[in-house]
Amino acid sequence: MECPPSGREEAEAFALSFSPTLVRFLINSFSRPGDTVLDAFVGTGGTVFESLMMGRKAIGIDCNQHMLDRALRRMEVFAENESPTLLCGDARKLSALIPEESVNLVVTQPPYGSTYRFSSHNPDDLSLLPSRDFLLSIEQVAAELYTVLQADGICALLIGDIKESGRMIPLGFQFIHRFLSRGFSVKDIYDSRTPAYKLPFSLHKHEYLFIFQKKQKAAKQHR
Repeated sequence: MECPPSGREEAEAFALSFSPTLVRFLINSFSRPGDTVLDAFVGTGGTVFESLMMGRKAIGIDCNQHMLDRALRRMEVFAENESPTLLCGDARKLSALIPEESVNLVVTQPPYGSTYRFSSHNPDDLSLLPSRDFLLSIEQVAAELYTVLQADGICALLIGDIKESGRMIPLGFQFIHRFLSRGFSVKDIYDSRTPAYKLPFSLHKHEYLFIFQKKQKAAKQHR
């Protein structure tokens, strides 16, 4: 499968959503064939699918079994020896599901707090949490991602700002703070402005593609 060339222009062009083109760009840029790619919020399995297509091993985690079942159906085109590891679980407890330092690349898109609700009652579903609790949970996720990533491993994460009760919640800035506090460094940031259509409020909102990296010699972080 043809992948777009590496470069800031290509990433910015596709930062509006986690399109297959963007996922392929990230996999091509930050991993090699045979590496392990993790999506901690796998949904219907787009990242896992593209990872397998590009010769990587793939792990997908989701707390919603219905979404995992849909992802599994997408993987039926692959041979049994190419099948991904799909697990139902909480992204805040990744190290209970995946060995430490076993992942080369993370490509994922967390639920945006209460903006997108993927279930109505699942206690592990972060989309059900108010913004404050959501951000506290994301810090837990960051710690777990740090644990399962290999040294120098990359975490590519897409997140957008939200409005809650008429107030803008700058999730992007909050994510940076929480990932830095757990030992990651910022390798790059792509910022895409998208129309908000909420006159007379701001005409644009921001969506960010963060490229975090696990520091090679950083002290192990407390979870």
